[in-house]
Amino acid sequence: MEPTPKPASEGPLPVVLRGSCLCGTVHVESRMLPEAITACHCVECRKASSNPFLTFGLFHNDYVQWAVATPSGGRRQLHGDLADGIRLTYYSDVAVRGWCARCGTPLFMKYHCRPDGTSITLGMVDDQHTVGTMPPLKEHIFLAEKAAWWNMPPHDGAARHAGFNEPFSRRLQDWKARGRPQRLDLPPPPTKFKL
Repeated sequence: MEPTPKPASEGPLPVVLRGSCLCGTVHVESRMLPEAITACHCVECRKASSNPFLTFGLFHNDYVQWAVATPSGGRRQLHGDLADGIRLTYYSDVAVRGWCARCGTPLFMKYHCRPDGTSITLGMVDDQHTVGTMPPLKEHIFLAEKAAWWNMPPHDGAARHAGFNEPFSRRLQDWKARGRPQRLDLPPPPTKFKL
């Protein structure tokens, strides 16, 4: 499997992107702009966001730092287990989603077949704290589950897929063939998930 792309750089990189949840409890900083931007139209993303799609940016974990607000007004950085300060849920056995435990803002999705990458929801990005130009939307995925009432722009320049794109589908199949190994710093999915 190909690793999640990293910026080509020598030495430390400055923070180029910042964001937070609606209530300001969870914060994210990144030393890279997203490698790719994807609009997911699956039912889970639509219902999780109450929108026709949820937009994610792909980041390498080494360049992202999460923090939660403390009662004293400071911030505590999260290392390793993101469950410490972020609510985790599973809608399938292939990924875990992170949410602000206080306001419910969707924060990210981590696919177990891509342990070095995180798909961060781009609605939490603060434009005034972004340095550089964000890449254009790369693709729409899960159009087979698209909301019937939403009309897609006819020519937005993004690729369109009924499910996952072909390279990611191969990555997922390879992961499943290897016995579905899971990241050790994330709790296993519950046998049944109920809202």
